[in-house]
Amino acid sequence: MDQDPRFQIAWRVPGGGERTTYVSRQVPTFGPDCRDLDVTVERDGDDVWHVWVDPEYDLTVESASAIVSVDLEHADALYLNGYNSKTDSWERSPRAGMRGLWGTPGFVADHWALDAQGDYRFAEQDPRPGRQHGEGYGYVRKGRAVTLFGECRPDTGLTSIYEDLSTGSVTLTKEGPVRRLAAGERVELLTLVVTTGTLTDTVARFMSLMGASRRPALPIVGFTSWYRHYEDIDEPTLERDLVGVADVLLAQPLEDVLPVFAVDYGYARAGDWLEPDQRRFPRGMGALATSVRASGLVPGIWIAPFVCEKNSRTYANHPDWLLRDAAGRPVKVGSRWGGTYALDTRNDEVREYVRSVLGVVTSDWGYGLLKLDGLFAAAMLPHDGMNRGQLMADALDLLRSAVPEGTPLDFCGVPVMSAIGRCEYCRVCCDVGLDWDGRPHERLLGRERVSTWNALRDIQGRSHLCDVAFLADPGVYFLRRDVAFTHSQRTRLVSADALLSGALVTSDDMGAWDQRQCSIFRNALETFVQRNRERGVTQVAVPGEVEVDTSSEPVAESQDAQDTTERDADECEAESVAQRAKAEETQVCDDVSVTREVPVPGLDVTVIDRPLMAAIEAGGIEVPKELEVPKELSEGDEPEEKDDSVAEGESGEEAKAESESADDAEVAGEPQAINESAEDAGAQDDEGEKAEETRPAGVDDPTVLAPPMDDETAQGETEVYVMTPDDIEAACAETVDEGTTEA
Repeated sequence: MDQDPRFQIAWRVPGGGERTTYVSRQVPTFGPDCRDLDVTVERDGDDVWHVWVDPEYDLTVESASAIVSVDLEHADALYLNGYNSKTDSWERSPRAGMRGLWGTPGFVADHWALDAQGDYRFAEQDPRPGRQHGEGYGYVRKGRAVTLFGECRPDTGLTSIYEDLSTGSVTLTKEGPVRRLAAGERVELLTLVVTTGTLTDTVARFMSLMGASRRPALPIVGFTSWYRHYEDIDEPTLERDLVGVADVLLAQPLEDVLPVFAVDYGYARAGDWLEPDQRRFPRGMGALATSVRASGLVPGIWIAPFVCEKNSRTYANHPDWLLRDAAGRPVKVGSRWGGTYALDTRNDEVREYVRSVLGVVTSDWGYGLLKLDGLFAAAMLPHDGMNRGQLMADALDLLRSAVPEGTPLDFCGVPVMSAIGRCEYCRVCCDVGLDWDGRPHERLLGRERVSTWNALRDIQGRSHLCDVAFLADPGVYFLRRDVAFTHSQRTRLVSADALLSGALVTSDDMGAWDQRQCSIFRNALETFVQRNRERGVTQVAVPGEVEVDTSSEPVAESQDAQDTTERDADECEAESVAQRAKAEETQVCDDVSVTREVPVPGLDVTVIDRPLMAAIEAGGIEVPKELEVPKELSEGDEPEEKDDSVAEGESGEEAKAESESADDAEVAGEPQAINESAEDAGAQDDEGEKAEETRPAGVDDPTVLAPPMDDETAQGETEVYVMTPDDIEAACAETVDEGTTEA
């Protein structure tokens, strides 16, 4: 790689004429009137370049670019960070293309404001192979070796990155100051880093140059209302959910985690956050927060502070609060609720309103975790003398200053570069859906669309940021059976959340989980806590944190497991999870815990957390013969109704195609009853011992994601999740680039 990038500055003279100044090692400075701009490039060590200007007269800088030569031709992968926290971001082939909204009818994109969340309105969109783009930073990888490139000062302007496979280069283009620069005013336009090493080392170097560090916070475990109820929530519904959530969570060891019960959208209209729906929440939102705290959990709440819906009082009563384009039209940022519009975060009244909302929610209502969404709305277009990067930094600082010191914030729908160092948690993926990848027409809805498959790859792709920039928020996992997932897909999702993130959250009715679901959750929680401890996440004091007493025994006594399946739903919800868990302990294989890290000799463990492959890539791996599971679940005796691609040895794309062509068989029917007798538990343990005996010498312990099932439960849910280092290496060698084009 050429360690001497080339630079170019686009600027305007007072009369409006456009100029471009070029700077390189071969030709120090050239271009029309280049001396008037007076560009200086300062090299700092081996990997940092500072680009300064000191103009001779007043002028405007449009952008500053750096062209960096990289070996795209021989690279194994190219990663370009997506603009929004919901923009797809994972390693791709350098020969891939980004479809974005290409192929989506313009009137559809306009009507639904599909181009609002991403960079469609300001970054060049080129769907050709080898012309990918991203924002802020990226890297190329060849085996273990990583070359990371990025711009280190996003608060002074956001940077788009464009790949050019034909020239073997990437171009980083940073927006210039919106204001006019005065004569003799020395301004740094660009701070470029190009550094090599492992992914862990290069990301750490980048964060250091940014002057950013992760804000201390505990990993989150708990519940959010959105992905089951969506906006159809009320106080009785959430109080019922709270009983089940508290029952499950408080039966677990909760050291070093923050147990959360979060209320999502539906309690008020967007923009009218301090006016809850009185029919749904007659006692107000503070009463619910009090109930959550009394249950031993931390109450959380969802707010989109920089937007309002068209049906809100804010939209009707404060038209001057709305951000407007050059034609004076309100800037639309979403299509929900009759249309969603951006507020002008530079308006003094808007800023005071945001402070008031967050102050009331935290200090008066008592919520201890704020999930703040739709934050990209603050940076829709430059205005008030600020570019988008400056506007975004200013708006996020406003949020930080509006809450009591130490209040944890979870940013969502935010430019990732701006979020670093300003929040405890940050979403790293798109929203998951109630199916795997949506319907075919939904795949034309842009890079931020709802897709569980994309979310899974985003969690993997951005895993290098977790615990370095913030704790990663991966959305939610599902253990319930009324979603159109195969069992393999559900397990891959919860495993990714447990192994690579800082939040293990669901929207399931946790009180309705059966023993098997509770076992999977316990394994995931144990893994989640251990992995976060290994990554150095330490316990911190959180304002309003509730001391959780798990020493007392639950009041409700567990009944015989044979009677459990015959109870009505209400009685099942009231059953003590702790007692059920205790009764099931003999069914869990202690010697093959999911928490054991699988060593991967010869692979770059900094590229991706390799134990994750044992979970999220299980669908694409065929179990080796020598590691076959007990005869009852072997390939020859498998139930005819299969939903797990592991048993069939499908590739990841084949498994995905199968899930698109037909719903998971278990979704349509009731789950099979689980045989919980002691005899069956002992038999399962014996089978585990037999499987252990067949493991050849030198083969590492496998990673098992859930306890074994009996024959009856196995119908339709083939539970074979065994991975060895060789399997993981094979999975890593397979490149999955669904939705892109190859040259």
